[in-house]
Amino acid sequence: MKQKGKFLVMNTNEFEAWLDGLHVVRSISVIQNHHTWIPDYGTFARKADNHFGLLEAMERSHLERGFNQIAQNLTTFPDGTVAVCRPFDVIPAGIKGANTNGICIEHVGNFDAGHDVMTAEHADCIIRVNALLCRKFDLTPNTDSIVYHHWYDLTTGKRVAEAPGTNTKTCPGTTFFGGNTVQACQANFILKVMTALMAVPV
Repeated sequence: MKQKGKFLVMNTNEFEAWLDGLHVVRSISVIQNHHTWIPDYGTFARKADNHFGLLEAMERSHLERGFNQIAQNLTTFPDGTVAVCRPFDVIPAGIKGANTNGICIEHVGNFDAGHDVMTAEHADCIIRVNALLCRKFDLTPNTDSIVYHHWYDLTTGKRVAEAPGTNTKTCPGTTFFGGNTVQACQANFILKVMTALMAVPV
């Protein structure tokens, strides 16, 4: 585990131990999954070991947008590491309409078609982090407890996945574990998280 200021970067085993010891007062019922879009895999690869540099740059960008700190609670990286960012007891600025009881995870990369191809290490990290969060907060993995930004209208904050309009992002990407639709999530990502959760000791 490495630390710089409030940011902690660790592998998933270290994250499991850290999460087990964490006391969270806020009620958590939603795990948000996002991709950063920028920075992407190229940004990460161009400079070795730049986890903290990317986190600091993201926070500067978020401060310029009027946030009081970095928007997300967690960030995952292509090398399979995960960073703790905004404290868990602080509501994230991730998805309008789904923040109050949410944990926001940003996955470094651009997972729209034609862009980054997720590494195996990153995929394993994303699945395991979601599974560990489900265990921590006693959530059953489904498309109500694990959500994508694409499913929410950017203006109203209403979930519109079943009849998406034009006012949505592609986030977490059109190729994120087989697609960004509710159906793709259920058929691919949720099943992987459920399998990982069954393998996590209680």
